[in-house]
Amino acid sequence: MSKQTRTLLLVVAVALVAAACQPDTPTSPATDDIAQPRVSKQSQMNLGDAIEADAYVVEFGGSVAQLEAAVADAGGTLVHASPEIGVATVIDLDDKSASRLKRAASVKDVMRDLMVQWTPSDADLEVVEAGPAIDPITAFFFPCQWNMTQANCPAAWAAGEFGDPNVKVAVLDSGIDPTHPDMAGRVDLANSRTFVSVNNPVCLANGADDVNSLLDFRFHGTFVAGIITSNGLGVAGVAPDATVVALKTNNCLGSGSFGDLIAAIVYAANLPDVHVINMSLGAYFAKNDPTAKGLNAAVNKAVNYANSKGVLVVSSAGNGDPITGIGINLDKDGNFIHVPSQSGAGIGVWAGNVDGGLASYSNYGRTGAWVGAGGGDEFPPTDPVPGCFLPTAIQGFVLSPCSNHSIFFICGPASYLLGAGTSFSAPMVSGVAALVDGQAGGSMNPGQLKTTLKNTADDLGKKGTDVFFSHGRVNAGAAVGNP
Repeated sequence: MSKQTRTLLLVVAVALVAAACQPDTPTSPATDDIAQPRVSKQSQMNLGDAIEADAYVVEFGGSVAQLEAAVADAGGTLVHASPEIGVATVIDLDDKSASRLKRAASVKDVMRDLMVQWTPSDADLEVVEAGPAIDPITAFFFPCQWNMTQANCPAAWAAGEFGDPNVKVAVLDSGIDPTHPDMAGRVDLANSRTFVSVNNPVCLANGADDVNSLLDFRFHGTFVAGIITSNGLGVAGVAPDATVVALKTNNCLGSGSFGDLIAAIVYAANLPDVHVINMSLGAYFAKNDPTAKGLNAAVNKAVNYANSKGVLVVSSAGNGDPITGIGINLDKDGNFIHVPSQSGAGIGVWAGNVDGGLASYSNYGRTGAWVGAGGGDEFPPTDPVPGCFLPTAIQGFVLSPCSNHSIFFICGPASYLLGAGTSFSAPMVSGVAALVDGQAGGSMNPGQLKTTLKNTADDLGKKGTDVFFSHGRVNAGAAVGNP
């Protein structure tokens, strides 16, 4: 396993229970990726590691009815169609019938879809259960949530800014556990959907029907959602009164296709109360590869469409070089593009550590890491976090809810995880954007939100031009006028 996926996952229970580690250093014991996953710095992939999906991404003109007729004539089945951007997903084709479809008058291009490991194949775990709380700062684990204090969230809450239930954040991930005490009532189930078009056999064999269920059979989506909003029982969320919409694009193993992701972006953009899309996922692709070029262009269309509909798209910047795990400068990486942090009009987010610097694994560069927030690191803090009762060695990680439906390990009814990655800095920024837009009654457009985030961010270098910190680290208090 490459070092960029190396991190510790704790399921916090009354006692810490250690599970086996996946091999990520020469001294790590070997275990099964699937049986013993761990949270999380999201993994990155080269295009050569992607797997061809049993589906095709189709660019089309004209109506959906015309496309349906062309697909039927070729013997295929239309799964997703987004006429807003002229992109669709078709299954039940082979190379011969795909070529036939490509010749149809309403079809511009037909590209083989790819299954991508958008989020990590991971493995260490340990488990913690929390007591009750009344407001964010009295959450059981709040003393250890340095990422919240570093982003000055308590100042926003002190000003009475907790978000607005009608300002929703769409979380495109592995689903969300709506039964967790900290997520109960925070998930808009009526508008939540699964976009996973094909089940993975390993997931199905373990009882995870991703095609037909919104539940988070992994852990990643619930962890991400709990950073954006929370009931403040075990942990605080940035925007406690905001609502999240669960849009499942990744299966229980953290994999998903371009076609499913694109369909979810367009769907989210068309929901009237969604103001922010969070994508804590990513992969590298060669810029000159023709397949990657076409699929990336389709993602760009989807992200730009969301922007045109007034939705800010926030993505994680990625966790470093696939081999070394060390963060890379996305501005100067001429051979690869990181999708979706460098896609369209969205913004990418770098991850900071507990000491206020750039996390060791975090990518940087203004084209893919526009602003930042605390995402955690595997290294302990220089000084213990004041008031935190967890061992100092793990205080550098961030905390969030654990999905009780994960097929990989058993979480109790109020269990929490520790992890690190740009996957967990992105929802910090999405949460601050939701606070700002909630304060304005949901009236702000993406450009206004970006300007506010930029102008109120903490300057950690030469603001706006600094290669490592770009426009700075988000400051929730300053963003709502209470610095």
